[in-house]
Amino acid sequence: MKIKVGVLMGGISPEREVSLMSSRQIIENLDPEKYEIIPIEINSPGFKEWVKRLIEASPDIVLSGLHGGIGENGAVQGLLECLEIPYAGSGVMGSAISMDKAMSKLILRAAHIPVADGVFVRRFENLSEYEERVLRLGFPLVVKPNKGGSSVGVSIVKNMEELRQAADGIRLSDDDILIEKYLDGQEVTCGVLETEHGLEVLAVLDIGAANDFYDYDAKYFNEMTSVAFSRLPHFLRMMIEQIAKKVFTVLECGGYGRVDMIVKEEQVYVLEMNTLPGLTAHSLIPKAAQGIGMDFGAFLDHLIDYALKNGHADLRTG
Repeated sequence: MKIKVGVLMGGISPEREVSLMSSRQIIENLDPEKYEIIPIEINSPGFKEWVKRLIEASPDIVLSGLHGGIGENGAVQGLLECLEIPYAGSGVMGSAISMDKAMSKLILRAAHIPVADGVFVRRFENLSEYEERVLRLGFPLVVKPNKGGSSVGVSIVKNMEELRQAADGIRLSDDDILIEKYLDGQEVTCGVLETEHGLEVLAVLDIGAANDFYDYDAKYFNEMTSVAFSRLPHFLRMMIEQIAKKVFTVLECGGYGRVDMIVKEEQVYVLEMNTLPGLTAHSLIPKAAQGIGMDFGAFLDHLIDYALKNGHADLRTG
């Protein structure tokens, strides 16, 4: 009998377009001989229609192609747990913590994991109150939405006027503002996968962004962006892998994820944890999985098998 796999897709966050691309890749790489594939698109703020379809479909497991918003902040994960539907990936806590960049940075610092120095400004606060701290950081600075993903709304600013404009743009999206010291170094990423034998790291990848940094365009559309298996010295790759596993554990993540980092002068800084990383044709997780001899279809097989045996699948039996 085929396993019924629900694929959540779309959503209402600014990352909807990426979610649709990721979800199509998931659907195209699931083996139709093994699985009955049930696409479930979220295309409006209301829950009623897609939740009704989800309940009626009664999938054996859910794979989420959602990015950002309710899909990644623990809300959908909590709903699935309430409905006792197993799903692959991080649970409510890991999703919520990782989505909140300021909160996750506090936890990482407490665990002695290096992160960029920064200033957190709530959307209703006056930026001028933080001007002295911002100036101490020194320009250039990276300005990003605290709970955004796919680098949507992220910008590099070189003075206070550019910073104010960037902050105003983030406020319009009803998000808080994270201002970080710009780190000029090699951007890298490392996937982490839960297995029966513990955490396994996927290949470390070096990123050469065609733009000023690895932004939304560079991640999903710009063919000039280069992604390659890392050529960093062995000791640095080992350090990156160990940090990635520690981040995954400290932030209570599960299933799989991707840790983005910057290497500057042989120091590794964590940028963020992605609990639902992009799975498009341009995305990093499928390429990283190739580094351990796993094609995308086999990667999805593993997620499904592991979750049904070890993850949230125990919800159905209490």
